[in-house]
Amino acid sequence: MATITNYSTLQAAIADYLNRADLTSQIPMFIQFVESDLNTRLRCREMIVRAEATSDNEYVQLPADWLEAINLQIVDGQSPLRFITLDKADEINASQAYTQVAFYSLMNGAIELVPAPTDDIDIEMVYYSKIPALTDVNTTNWLLTKAPDVYLYGALVHAAPFLLDDQRISTFAAFYGSRIDALNGESDKSTHSGSPLIARTRRVY
Repeated sequence: MATITNYSTLQAAIADYLNRADLTSQIPMFIQFVESDLNTRLRCREMIVRAEATSDNEYVQLPADWLEAINLQIVDGQSPLRFITLDKADEINASQAYTQVAFYSLMNGAIELVPAPTDDIDIEMVYYSKIPALTDVNTTNWLLTKAPDVYLYGALVHAAPFLLDDQRISTFAAFYGSRIDALNGESDKSTHSGSPLIARTRRVY
């Protein structure tokens, strides 16, 4: 079996494991399902992106690859903006207790700054981004290079409805789950190496 190095060799490896000639056309769909699943379950340092955007009144459009916020703050600001619910945002706006932007909420694909700034402002966003999708044009990404087995076993798991009583399904699922856990664990260790770990509630948006 050839080494998995790109989208084409990944598809070939999946086909070899499936040993089902009738599923060749479904393999790109299995890979798409893996990426969708991993965007929910995987949080690696390679997914962390830093970007800036300018508000339009109180709103900032979310980046297309946005998954989950890590830190938001005004460019050159002193403190991170705090996340609040939409209901709390309404309360703060109604109370007029704050004169400077101190919070943010999320709605309809946009960040809402609370309270609304009097002028457009620049925001720095640090967030988890989606895994770049594999295609015939975008033939590789950081995850395929780092952990091709995650793609392979994930695709085999998502092929399960077609495999029916294939006894390998539970083995594929176990390998897939353990590799996701290992990647998340490795990322946590490398991110917090040399400093004390501070517990933080993770919000998935």
